[in-house]
Amino acid sequence: MAPFGLFKKKDIDSSPADQPAAIEAGALSVQQAQDLLRNIESAKVQELASRLAPVKESASESLKTIAGLADSMEREKIKLEDLEQRYRSVVENSRKTVVSSLRREASAEFQLPQSVNDAKKFKEKFETMMNRIGEVTGSHSKVLNVFMKKYAGKMKDEFEALSKRLNEVKSAMAEFEQKRAPIVKCSGILNTASQKAASIRSAEASVQNIEDDIKNTESELQSLKGELGALKGSTEFDQAAAVVKKIEEAEGQEEQLREQMVDLFSRVSRAFTKYSYNITKETEARLSVLSEEPWKVLYEADVSPYSLLLLEIRKSIDSGQVQLKDSDKVLNYLDVILKSLPELQGRAQALRAETDSLHQGDVKLVHRAKEIEEKIAQHEEEMAKNRQLQEQQKRQIAEKTAELGELLKEAGEILNELTGRKYSLEY
Repeated sequence: MAPFGLFKKKDIDSSPADQPAAIEAGALSVQQAQDLLRNIESAKVQELASRLAPVKESASESLKTIAGLADSMEREKIKLEDLEQRYRSVVENSRKTVVSSLRREASAEFQLPQSVNDAKKFKEKFETMMNRIGEVTGSHSKVLNVFMKKYAGKMKDEFEALSKRLNEVKSAMAEFEQKRAPIVKCSGILNTASQKAASIRSAEASVQNIEDDIKNTESELQSLKGELGALKGSTEFDQAAAVVKKIEEAEGQEEQLREQMVDLFSRVSRAFTKYSYNITKETEARLSVLSEEPWKVLYEADVSPYSLLLLEIRKSIDSGQVQLKDSDKVLNYLDVILKSLPELQGRAQALRAETDSLHQGDVKLVHRAKEIEEKIAQHEEEMAKNRQLQEQQKRQIAEKTAELGELLKEAGEILNELTGRKYSLEY
């Protein structure tokens, strides 16, 4: 609340500083530019302090006067008419409150700013003091104007003087902030530029690390290819490869036998399903093998239990115990299975014996060649990924470098406006 309702805010006028002629001043790093900005800001703070010095002195004089008025007010004997006696306690309490408040605010000491934060605190402290004085004098204005008229006028004069000083502080701060605005903007740009430069350096280090990894991988790749070439060029490898080829051929024939067995037994699967009711667990286990993995029968030492089971199933179909729509076809398939089973068993076990014998041969060189080929494939895949990542990071570096160039250009233009010197900013 303004004291006695006397004080109103005034509009603040400010005018831009004249721009000096530009002078070439050489290159600056981002750090040097930030130091230069701090120096410029410090100089502007000192200019502000010089401008506020007379304001501070004038305000201090007014506060001394107010302190003196508070002392006199405290000593003053208040004269009340007969009818006014009933207000004595109210008047005395008001006087005590006003005196106490004025003394407290009059004791305020203002320090000229040495930093931007100090400048803001100077203004805030002045405003707070005036608000407090305004609140206490405004709330007790009736008592002051009726019973202590001679002090009211003097306080009014000092409050008006302080109000003018506050307006001067506000005007000075507004002009200071206006002049400081490009410094703040430039500082923000340089901070962003500094972060972007750090990001670029980090990315460049990453690109170099990737390059080192690629070179190391290339070296290992050449070594592996050399080892593989020497290995495949040896007579021992050719012999081992021939053995592996025979193993693969034998295993392929075994796979064909398995497929043949699956095909044969799939034709009688419905008969197995119909026959599976009310049988022993042993029979159920054999029937499960015939239904799901019939090729296993071929590797049994004795296939007679399975042959007998197939015969029992055939009899059940033939006698009508197991009824099927195409029972004649199923019986025919069962005959084919029973007839071919011994031959298929002989072929399967011969192939297994051949495979086992071939596995006894030395095929380590072929396995080693496969290991090397897998490593070569892994290395080539790793190199492809690294090259892709490297190109991606190089593109990002180029983009960030362009963005950084724009930031440094903008910051340089602001420094030119602030100093009248042309700086070339570098990172």
